[in-house]
Amino acid sequence: MNTKDKIIEIGNKFLIEKGYNAFSYADISKSIDIKTSSIHYHFPSKVDLCLAIIEVHQQRIFNLKHAQNGLSATEKLQGLFNYYLSLIDKQQICLTGTLASDYNSLDEKITEKLKDFNEIILSHTTAILESGIDKKEFHMIKNCQLKAMEILSLLVGLAQIGRLYTKNEIQLLMDEIINNLKL
Repeated sequence: MNTKDKIIEIGNKFLIEKGYNAFSYADISKSIDIKTSSIHYHFPSKVDLCLAIIEVHQQRIFNLKHAQNGLSATEKLQGLFNYYLSLIDKQQICLTGTLASDYNSLDEKITEKLKDFNEIILSHTTAILESGIDKKEFHMIKNCQLKAMEILSLLVGLAQIGRLYTKNEIQLLMDEIINNLKL
């Protein structure tokens, strides 16, 4: 792994564990034993680093979406839920949850990129729901975009409380969400 990728990885770790305002380049520097000037070389500002971290998360969602071609709507939704379960396994909260808590103090470039990231997840989830209705997997939903927003809100919250409950308890709740959508 090259230095730039290490910086992104450690920056993501600190961002998810502590929040945007609770870590510095000095923290990253100590963690991977490089000078802060090396971090500034790759990311002139913390805003630049955060934007790169969001892009990594966006790519993960694009990869998930691509990997789900040919799956049923139920399988696609379970795949999205598994993404959040993997965060819980790592004792992490999701990017949306951590950045939303610092939202009012974030640079506008970050808030716009965060909105774009959430729009990607929201449109993917909406498409899954619409596909599930079309293929008679899910019951009729009055507004799929609102239902997708509800599901994403639950997932963000579940990633946060996943530190308090067992993975099995969270999995049971996720299964219930999917079962409530089925015909």
